[in-house]
Amino acid sequence: MTLAFEKTFDSAAEEYDKIRPSYLPAIYEDILQYQPLNADSNTLEIGIGSGIATRPILNTGCKVVGLEPGEHLAALAKNRFREYALFSVETCSLQEFVCPADCFDLIYAATAFHWIPEEYGYRRVYELLKEGGTFARFRYHAGSDKGREKLTDEIQALYREYLKRGKPAEFGKTDAEAIAAIALNYGFVDPEYRIYHTTKDFTADEYLSLLHTYPDHMKLEESNRHALFNGIHQAILRNGGVITVYYTMDLELARKPFR
Repeated sequence: MTLAFEKTFDSAAEEYDKIRPSYLPAIYEDILQYQPLNADSNTLEIGIGSGIATRPILNTGCKVVGLEPGEHLAALAKNRFREYALFSVETCSLQEFVCPADCFDLIYAATAFHWIPEEYGYRRVYELLKEGGTFARFRYHAGSDKGREKLTDEIQALYREYLKRGKPAEFGKTDAEAIAAIALNYGFVDPEYRIYHTTKDFTADEYLSLLHTYPDHMKLEESNRHALFNGIHQAILRNGGVITVYYTMDLELARKPFR
């Protein structure tokens, strides 16, 4: 069964593909240093979406199987990488994926694994990996515009009113270290983590498109969602017409040991 959040992403497939940020090249460099790949390698991407995180792995020459329960997103990914003979997409979730154990040299998830129940997710990944294979999970966290204090204050006031939440704490090394350590509970070894920082500018319209890909925003009652989105849109226009999102990206790596 497709979960509600997956339907939310799939219903905004085109916006998701166009507006979500790309991942920094350094993330892939660190993954491939930890787990080199070649034409004989098999990899699995959990929650491939439209393929935003896929090309650097495909470019190693390895086989990539992507899992994506959203039909529209899966179609975008299939079309994007149609020239790669060793690429395929299964239109299903990790829970629905049928595959023998010990198949993959690398399993990775980009801003997707946090949707899967921890105990099930780690045990299933461990089962599917070959001995010596690697699990890589990475994600981005959107931070406030640090250069436009008035805009940030106005947006935070809107979030307090409509989402009933304060300003989230900035993701940092302590958080990444804690996530990396989770793998030890499920038999993995050699956990490592990395932190990266980048920014991306959005116009008011672009930022509104980005908000349409956020499940917690889209689950709001319609009138509250409209008020929140319109308020943010107007706040950006009042403060120069651009918002800069300060992204923190984190990578956690772990290995399935040899028996």
